[in-house]
Order: sequence, then structure tokens, then C-alpha cells
Amino acid sequence: MLMCCNTKRLKTGESPNRSKSKPKQRNSEICPMFTKERWIEIMKRSFEDQGYSELSYNLRHNFPLELRCQVWFWLTEKARIKSCLYQKLQFESPSEQQILKDLHRSFRLKRNRKRTSGSSDSSSPDKNQEQGKVDQQKLDKLKRILIAYSNLDKEVKYVQGMNFIASSILEQLEQEELCFIILNHILNIQNYRKVFLMDMTILEIIDKRIQFEVPLIYNKMQELKVKSQYCFDTFIFSLFQLVRKELAHRIIDIFLLEKESILQTVIIQLLKMQQVEILKFQDQDEMIIYIRNDLIEDALDKLDDGKDYLSQLLSIHL
Repeated sequence: MLMCCNTKRLKTGESPNRSKSKPKQRNSEICPMFTKERWIEIMKRSFEDQGYSELSYNLRHNFPLELRCQVWFWLTEKARIKSCLYQKLQFESPSEQQILKDLHRSFRLKRNRKRTSGSSDSSSPDKNQEQGKVDQQKLDKLKRILIAYSNLDKEVKYVQGMNFIASSILEQLEQEELCFIILNHILNIQNYRKVFLMDMTILEIIDKRIQFEVPLIYNKMQELKVKSQYCFDTFIFSLFQLVRKELAHRIIDIFLLEKESILQTVIIQLLKMQQVEILKFQDQDEMIIYIRNDLIEDALDKLDDGKDYLSQLLSIHL
């Protein structure tokens, strides 16, 4: 049985008070690379006892893939629930019908690794066939996880987009209750539930970051009267499914510590990769359609499939 702590659960939507136990900061610009043995050793203590800069650096650049399950469990200590609470949340939910509708479109489609110019995955004849390969056991797990969260969070309940986060977690982990804990950590402890309450602050931040980090694209957006919400609203709900599985898991690796800033960073880096193509647009609708539908795959097609997508993205500089 999954071990859960008996610490008092935070109220729904409440951000953890880090003022009393804020992770230690390091002034050194060079952070040591953790060995596998070092990762195992630090996970014996609370993650808040580990230097934040060191931990953030190693999550981004030196993540131990073979220890992912243990690292995720370690980083979500605040979201761990009292024994049997997950089972007690398995009762009829007012969101159940919507959850059932979304189940079969929750898991990502298999994409061709490298697309030919002008091709699109949406026209692939294997699209629906691949979706049908999701086994029923995994769908049943996803249903129970989403019902449990909808019963836990009385305000938000269930909103489409949560299924994409939960399914990305399930692609990595077999333990159903641990998947629920991680989903609860992302939505509740890290307060990503706010986007499902239509708090679009993240879009405002993305807009500011575009202005300062990719100013040529920002100027082009201003010229064509393209607003960030037109381009990126689907990203904040569905990015976990829109990107390839390996990158989705790497985003979760960072999100568990750093909240949604990693989503913003991934979007900025994708724009940097495709800046030349984006600046060619002279039509508002064409630019919006490109960013919404083709930006991600066109950028990822340029990366080496044999290497960590996230590390390659983070290394892009203009």
C-alpha cells in the first residue's frame, strides 16, 4: 500500500506557507551535479531541507529518469493524504458525465517523430485507431482519479484539461493513489487549479515575457493585433498533452517544484526556435493558427529525439 503521511491537508486552493520553511538559497552560480547516490540520500529528508538552487538546477539538467517515481513522491510531500481518504473520495460526482465524455480523448495520440514539410498529424488515418489502444484498466484508473479530485475540490470540481494532466502522470506511473497525489499537488498545492477558475494571470505573464525575451515576435504580434490569449489559451489547459510524452514528463519534473513558470519557459523557448518562421506572417489569422496548431511540432522536429527535449529547449538562445 502506498505510504501516506498524516500531516494535515491544506484547504483546497490554499498555497503552502513557505515563509516558515523556505528552501535554503545558494549564492553560488555553479551548482553541483547530483549522482544517483546523492539523489537517494537527499530524498531521505524533506525537499525543503535541500538547497533550492541546487535542486532546481539538477531537476532541469541532471534528472535521474530511473528514480522519477521516487522523486515525484518526494516532491509532493505536502499533497500526501491521510490513509484511505482517496478511497473515501470514490463516491458519485456531479462531474461524472463530463469525465466519462473526456476519458477516451485524454491520452495523447502517437505522433510521427519527424513530419514532412506541410504535413499534419490531424489528418493521420491511424489517429482514432491509436486512441483505441488505451487499455480499459488505465481508463478506469483515470476515471477514479478525476472523480476523486472533483469530490475533493468542491469549488472547481472537474474541468476539461485536468484529464490531460492526470493522463500524463498515468503514462509514467502505475500506482493509482500516487497519481492522484501528484495531480492534487499540481492543482491544489501548486495552485494550478486557478486556471480552471479562469484566472488568466499566466497569460499576462507570458505576454510580458514575450515582450522582453522575444521582442521581435512581440512587435510582430502588436503589428498584426494578435493577443496572447488567442494563441496560448489552449496551451495552458492542454500543453501536457500537446507536447510529446517525454517532454510532458520533464515538464512535470520541474512543475512539482517550480509551479507553472516551467510552462511559461517552454512556450518562450518554442517561440525562440520558430522566430524566423513566425516573423514571416503578414496575416493575423495565419499567425494565430500557426502558433496554436503547428508551433510545438515544428519546433520539436528540430530537436534530437535521442536527447532530453527539455535540456535542448532550455539551451536555445537568440
